[in-house]
Amino acid sequence: MFFILITMAHHDRCICECVIALAEKGGLSASTAGELYGVPMSTAKEWLRKYWRDQQVGRRKGTGLWRVSSSAQDAALVAGAERNSFFSARDLKAATGFPGQKDMIISRLRAAGLRAQHAAVNELLNDEHNYTIQCLLRAM
Repeated sequence: MFFILITMAHHDRCICECVIALAEKGGLSASTAGELYGVPMSTAKEWLRKYWRDQQVGRRKGTGLWRVSSSAQDAALVAGAERNSFFSARDLKAATGFPGQKDMIISRLRAAGLRAQHAAVNELLNDEHNYTIQCLLRAM
């Protein structure tokens, strides 16, 4: 039981706050402060780096991932899709200069309420159709 507490210590927010406080105000390095609480050196350094960046302990609001496209690029993508409803994601990316990949383009369009449009496909001609066409051509 004690071993589990030592190895899982870096998952506790309270310990994260203590490590950051020691590193910020206590004059210790992040690795030394983490070592005192049984936190891996890389984790303690990452906590301190995130604290310097965000000025808060813990996760940022949202996913914490960078957004690839701006709202203007999203609007241009949606406008391009509305103008050319049969364009593929690859064609839309080329036409609008959207920075994301295919899956991101599809998710942005779905968020705007657009779904894929498919062109009507003509029926393949069979032997009976070919015979009829040849008869019509001979009659001309």
